[in-house]
Amino acid sequence: MKINEGFAGKRNGKRQWGMALLLMVFLPFGSSNLHAQAPGTAPVKISTETQVMHGRKYYVHIVEKGQTVYSISRAYKVESYDAVTHVDIHFLHPGDTVWLPVRGQFATDADQLEAQKQESIRKQEEQRQQTAPQSAPSSAPTETRPTPSHGSVVTPTPIKVEAPEVKRTGKVLRMSLMMPLHLDQIDEISTSKFDVEQRGKRNYRQFEFIEFYEGIRMALDELSKQGISVELNVVDVKDNSPEAVQRVFESHRVAQSDFVVALLFREAFDKAADLARQAGIYIVNPMATRSEICVENPYMVKIQPSLESQVRVMLDNMKNERPDGHLYVIHGANAASEKPVLDELKRQLAERGDIKYTLFNWNQNAKLTSTLKGTPGCNVLSIYDHKADQMRLYSSNLLNRLAAFKTNSPTLYTISDWTRDFGDVDFSQLQLLGYHTFSSAWDMTNEVHVEFLKAFRDTYGSEPTSPLAATGYDLTIYIVSGLHSRNSSFWAAPSRSMPSLVHPMHFSRRQAGLENDQPQLFRMESLRLVPIR
Repeated sequence: MKINEGFAGKRNGKRQWGMALLLMVFLPFGSSNLHAQAPGTAPVKISTETQVMHGRKYYVHIVEKGQTVYSISRAYKVESYDAVTHVDIHFLHPGDTVWLPVRGQFATDADQLEAQKQESIRKQEEQRQQTAPQSAPSSAPTETRPTPSHGSVVTPTPIKVEAPEVKRTGKVLRMSLMMPLHLDQIDEISTSKFDVEQRGKRNYRQFEFIEFYEGIRMALDELSKQGISVELNVVDVKDNSPEAVQRVFESHRVAQSDFVVALLFREAFDKAADLARQAGIYIVNPMATRSEICVENPYMVKIQPSLESQVRVMLDNMKNERPDGHLYVIHGANAASEKPVLDELKRQLAERGDIKYTLFNWNQNAKLTSTLKGTPGCNVLSIYDHKADQMRLYSSNLLNRLAAFKTNSPTLYTISDWTRDFGDVDFSQLQLLGYHTFSSAWDMTNEVHVEFLKAFRDTYGSEPTSPLAATGYDLTIYIVSGLHSRNSSFWAAPSRSMPSLVHPMHFSRRQAGLENDQPQLFRMESLRLVPIR
């Protein structure tokens, strides 16, 4: 099945498109001299160039100024949602490529062999260019066109990085924890019975960070029972600035650690990561979702799942639950925050080719209901991302529109957990839409989750209010156990996730650094999020 990335409009009845279009009914369809024009658009010259994709022939059309997916599709006498593009149809530019199915013509065996031959030649040429020495650029102009199997999305070349060699500092593992403890704000916390009971409802930054530390302490106690000794070096980064990081890195012997865990915000963490790289020690980031921190630093360990793995897991789930479900990706007007997700989606969808999809700009939201009705039983993935007040209105608006479907309602997917982001979100609507998302929610059917919560309560007198408590526990158990049993070879190929971890964890060196590639997808059932196993 091929990718459709244009606006899927309603199946309209016959219209009067002018004499140019009427002539097409009586003249040969493939003539390169024919032109067709929809009202208000530039003429469309019918191409004779064809390409075989997934067992079917497609016309290859190069967009000219003033042409739209709709006018091009009408000229070729196909529905607009059968046109294959690799850009948002609202931003179609001259020079873009659109593929239109040749009506009633499926590829013959000879066509298939020729397509395979051309693809083999293309791959050989790519390999030759990768291995050939660099030469001076030619002055001759060249023309390149994206092929439907890869689209106009550039697939990043994997960076081949050998795991840096790390030497142990001694028999006892030394772990440094860098984070702001906010000790100067301790006096703000009341210890009255009311405030203790409201611990989870008051926005004290100390609680969230201290719970992360408490999770680490629980892990160290568990490791001690196994005979594994760890020296924990806790470093208070008071003002969370690059300058403060520089000072404590030097004064608290952080460079003598076997690895560093840095619960710091952006600028402070970037400084800590640079210092760790210079010192040749691995540094762990428990919070960051941005993958760019792993691009050039081979000593980086990113705990939050990679965007690549989240998109892969989500697309696999869509294909498994609704094999023929059309995917609508709802996005905003070129928001910079959406671009990494959109680029990764387009890259993976182009590579796999088994999910038909449409990009839908929320600025056209009045057409959403009529669009989705054309493909019942579809999937909707929202990557729309704007300011908090806009997001709250947007989520409510989208849920109301999707929940209005009485039959064949869409399945809604989001990467960010709306049950956490919006306190007033309607759970009944989410359940109606079979809501899927990534979450760090507690699963009370999971024995490991239940035992962790019980142990935390027994140790500290209350249950954790933040998922960071489990993150601190998991990363300590996982990394220390690996280093204890395998020494520095652990960093070269980290072990598979351990059954004792609260949340799955495994790392791949897809860029220079290591990223967790085991995200957990949840589904809304019985008004709560349940992990999909």
